[in-house]
Formats: sequence, structure tokens, C-alpha cells
Amino acid sequence: MLRPTAAKAVATAATALVLLTACGGSDDKSSDAGAQGGGETPAGTPSTPSVASFDPPKTFVTSSAFGVAPTKKDNQYTFTAGMVGQTTLIAGLEGISGRNIAAQGKAWFYPATELDTTETLDLSAPMGVQVDGKDVVAIAYTQTDKGNGTQKAKGQVVFQWIDAAEGTKVAEVIADLTPALGPGAGADDVVSQAYDATTGQIALGVSPYNGPKNSEAFTVYADPKTQKSSVIPDVTPAGVLNGVVVGAKGGNQEGANDGTIVVADGATGKISKQTPVKQDYLFPASNGGTKRAYLSGHSYVKAKPGTYDGTYNNVLYSVDIATGVVVPTKSPFAADSMNYTCLGDRANAVVCTGKDNMAKEEILGLDDSTGKKTWGYSKESASRIIPDVTAAFHGIIYAQAEVQPVLMDAATGNDVKSGPSDSATPTEGSTPSDGSSPSEGSSPSEGSSPSTGSTSQGADPGSANGSDMSLFNGKMKSPVAVTQYGGSYLQSTMGSSFYTILIALTPTA
Repeated sequence: MLRPTAAKAVATAATALVLLTACGGSDDKSSDAGAQGGGETPAGTPSTPSVASFDPPKTFVTSSAFGVAPTKKDNQYTFTAGMVGQTTLIAGLEGISGRNIAAQGKAWFYPATELDTTETLDLSAPMGVQVDGKDVVAIAYTQTDKGNGTQKAKGQVVFQWIDAAEGTKVAEVIADLTPALGPGAGADDVVSQAYDATTGQIALGVSPYNGPKNSEAFTVYADPKTQKSSVIPDVTPAGVLNGVVVGAKGGNQEGANDGTIVVADGATGKISKQTPVKQDYLFPASNGGTKRAYLSGHSYVKAKPGTYDGTYNNVLYSVDIATGVVVPTKSPFAADSMNYTCLGDRANAVVCTGKDNMAKEEILGLDDSTGKKTWGYSKESASRIIPDVTAAFHGIIYAQAEVQPVLMDAATGNDVKSGPSDSATPTEGSTPSDGSSPSEGSSPSEGSSPSTGSTSQGADPGSANGSDMSLFNGKMKSPVAVTQYGGSYLQSTMGSSFYTILIALTPTA
């Protein structure tokens, strides 16, 4: 189970750790113009609501550490961290658990399934959405229902929307894949995810098993309001907004030249627009939560027919979800294929990193309203390195630069100086340990129904709800999830137990 073992109470002062600056300013402020698909936004097009403005966290205090033991289903490779509102999260194949970052209230656990005959195969990362004005955790699982009684086995995708504060169900949709794929077929791997933070709608890209031949992936869409789902065949989702899904379609093989950007209605699954970009490979580049959809495409272009000499056409595509208008940003790198990954800051900026065979070649920022490039620099920069981007939130990029976390301005790419740090070390009684195992004790209860755990043991998050600060190794990493209330990431221990540690970070004033 995703059950953090309770820890011995320890007297500890939270370790103040600061995200450090990187090096120098932005090298490139150029903006790529031009669009494919043409046309202006028509009158009456749904608009994205304005985003609340506040100062995002820049200096963190390590406030709690929760140890999670491996199970028959979960280990350090299946666990994923998240944060929604004031709740830090860790999710796995067995379900998802949450804890208030300030140790207010109870820890909770919500299972992926309540049936012994259902096997969970994969899961999405936790997504933060709003439903009826509440902070809600959205998550999806691919599952195989082995059947009960006379019912045949079937594949399904389960979508859950959970109250982030209470751990109670807000909505659930179970998408039976039999009508779309046939008896005995289903989905195993989650290959992409997209979500609308305002409506809570989810578009999940999954790969089929025992399904139609030549089908690489398809989209399963679900809406918490209507509690209905649909399937969009042969499309991998890159974005969803107000019930409209944008995704990639194509053979994804050398010489295919059939990469196409697709716009579809989520409720019906019907495709309303297709824009061929004629790439051999076309994939989603972001995990949703942005105003626009982002896709990464590349193909090999031969210098002359019949020869092997040529270059790669690497392009990052930004798509207006409402209209389907495409804005391409062509990479200057052509020696090898490039794949982009993008993160939105849930305000108006997107940061993308281009990798060539896992080596980072460039980093660039885009305006999420226009889809145009606003800044960027490459590995050839004389003064800057390209960090590993882990999160973005309201104007700030959170990243890891070799051995230290860094901050960047999402709008300009410039380094951001964090506030002063009281760089303390864990106090006596909470010595960091790379191989320690959490001590045994109470935990969120097991069972077939959602449950809450023990109440907060005090005002100190470092010792409440099963937190054990001795598990923190003293080396803060850049958070993978951030809200105005803090951040979180997973720290893996390398001892024999292979416990996974959820680290919670609280912002200073």
C-alpha cells in the first residue's frame, strides 16, 4: 500500500535550503513568427479564465519527510510525487495518499480500485484542477478487470477526482474500452496526459494491448461534470481545453512523413480539424495544464534522393486549442533528431527543453497566449548551462543544475536571485541517513474503501502524520510540483530497503 510508516517523534529544526541562481542572463530574446492552419480567433471562442496573481515561492524550508515502503505492486520506479493546493501527494499503482503541508488535519489514502479482480497496470501523474471551486486531485489508471461471475475480462481506464484537503471522492469515471477495442482488449502504458485545470477534464494517451493492429496509441477523455467518457482512436493527446482535445496522429516511423496535428471534440470523439505537418515522428511535448497544446516533431531530410546524406527537421509546435491554429518554432539544430519536453507555469509562460539523444541542446520560453518564442539559449552559450527543468509556477522555473537547484524567470529566461538563507543542518536526533528505513507504527488504514489516517500529532510538520526528518539526506533537490503553499519531490534511498521518501518543502515568508 501507499502507507507511510509512522516515525518516532524527533526534535528538529526544519532545514532551510534555498534555490540558488544559475549563471548570467538570457542569450536570445528572438521570437519565431508564422503560423500554420491560418485564421484569426473567431468571435465567441471560449477564453481561458484569468489567473490569480501572487508571488511564487523562491526560498524553501524542508519541513517533512515521509517514508514509503515498496510493495508487491509499487516501488521507487512506480511512485510519483505531486502537490495540489496545500496537500503533498505520492501516488502509485495501489492508489494515492495526501498530507497537509502544515500538518493540519489528517493524512488520507484513496485506492486505485476496491476490487480484488481488478489489476492496475499504469497511472498518470497527479494533476491539480478545480471542481466546484475546490482544489481537486485528478488521477487516472489503466486497468484490467478480470471479470466477475459470467462477465468477461475487459480493459478499462479509471479517472478519479479527489478532494485534496479531505481525500474524499468528488467524481469518478470508469471508461470501458470494449466498445472501442473489442473483447479482451485494453490499455497498459500511459504515454501522455493532458488536463484542463479549470474544468477538470482529462485526456489520457494510452497504448493498447490485444487491440486493433497498427494502433500505437489512442486517447481516452473524461469529464467530471458529465461523468462520461469517450475514445479518440489513433490520437495521442497533447492538450485539452473546454472539452476540445488536440493531439498527434501518424505512423511515427522513418519515412512516414504523415505526422498530423488533430483537433477533436472530447465528448463525442469526433475529429473536427487536421493539420498535416509532414513529420516522420510527432509526439506530445507537455503534460497538460496549459492554455495551448505543445507537440514535438522531427524527420530526416535527405540532401539528394537516393543518398544517405541529409539533416534533421526539428520543430516545436504550439497549437491554439480552440481554433487549431499552429505556430511552429524550428530548431537551429539539424545534426540529429530532437525531442522537446515542455512545462507550463499555470499563468502565461511555458518552458521547453530540446534533447538530442538525451543530451540537452537548447532551452526556450514561449508565451502561452500566442505560442511564440520569447527567449532561449543553447548548450553553446559561453556563460550558461542548461539545467534539468522540474517544475514551473506563476513566472518561476524550478530546475536542477548539476548539484544544486536553480531559479529562472519564466518570461525572460534570466536567473532569479532567491532570498537570504539560514542554511542550517538537521538538529541532533534527526541525522540524515541515505540507508535508513522509517520506523514502524500507525499509518493510513488498509481496506477497500477510501480512508483517512491518524490525526496530526502536533503543529510541527517535521514530526506529524508519520514524518521523520532523519530520512532527509540533507541535499535538497528542485521540486517536481509547486503551489503557492510549497513543493514536493521524491528522494530515493539506496539502502537494502529501497524506501522512497516524499520530501515536502515549505516556502519562507
